[in-house]
Amino acid sequence: MKIEEIAEKAEQLRLKGYFKESLKLWKKIYIKAVKNHDTTLTVDCLIVLGDLNRILGDFKNSEIYYNEAIELSDALDNKISKADALSGLALSKKATGNWKEALKLIRKARKIYEDNKDKRGIAFTFWAEGTIWRFGGRIKKSLQYFYKALTLFKKLKDKQGLGYVCCGIGGSSRVYGNYKDSMKYYKMANQIFTKIKDRFGIAYSFCGIGNAYRMVNDLENAEKNFKKALEIYRKIGEIVSSSYTLWSMAMINILRKQYKTALQYIKNAEKNFKKCNDPRGLIYCKLQRGMIYYMSRKKYLAKKYFSEAFNESEKYDFALEKKYAQNLLTGKYTQPYNIP
Repeated sequence: MKIEEIAEKAEQLRLKGYFKESLKLWKKIYIKAVKNHDTTLTVDCLIVLGDLNRILGDFKNSEIYYNEAIELSDALDNKISKADALSGLALSKKATGNWKEALKLIRKARKIYEDNKDKRGIAFTFWAEGTIWRFGGRIKKSLQYFYKALTLFKKLKDKQGLGYVCCGIGGSSRVYGNYKDSMKYYKMANQIFTKIKDRFGIAYSFCGIGNAYRMVNDLENAEKNFKKALEIYRKIGEIVSSSYTLWSMAMINILRKQYKTALQYIKNAEKNFKKCNDPRGLIYCKLQRGMIYYMSRKKYLAKKYFSEAFNESEKYDFALEKKYAQNLLTGKYTQPYNIP
């Protein structure tokens, strides 16, 4: 099989959410590219390898690949490749809590795309900045950037981009308290992803739909959608987004006062969050542990976990998580608190 045919197959697998299978092929292509001294293909491979490692939760390796891609892009004077690598690096930095550094990187990438009139690249950076602001807990700003991305992806008729923007709007709308819009956009995303057969997108939107149901206390429908998401994530071998679905499963069990079951979900989520070095996910788990202790009348332990969550949130400047921890500490939120 020719290298072009392998690349086409690898890309099709990646777009449809077969990340591990795609990663194996891209590694083979990368080795051949280096052996053949094909620097253009090498930089393309480095970016895709960075993307796939990031999606699969290996942020350490993803950053290595992105940094190599940036260095090689500079040597080749390939502006667009550099912007692509910077964008990926920004998302990796965000995932490990360095969201302010991520903002600088994504804006640097956007400047390159704008200088080169790359509309798809610009649209991607608007979506990415929306996710970064959301990660930092600045929800109004995140929605502003998601809607900018929505307008551009509609013009580009980019269905996959549109699906992920809808997920972004759905998530930020939920946190903002607009559960109706959250459900609307997640269902739109689910329809798009189902049509284009994007497995990761389908799973991600099922989780979002489940969270929208959770916020209106329809725990049965919430659980159904979370289980659909987890089944697809399991097949993909994805541990980043699936960990937040595990957290959501823990939340509905806390609301049902099924603390033993909830704790098992929390432990599974924590294991994955530690593996991929996600401080925000671990903060959410601390908040849940605190709630379980509070409801079990062990308030001194509840305070310990809420305090730890508050301190960690302050360290990373996670505005939402800091607010949740503070209000749980002061008793402003009733127990158990259904965290958006």
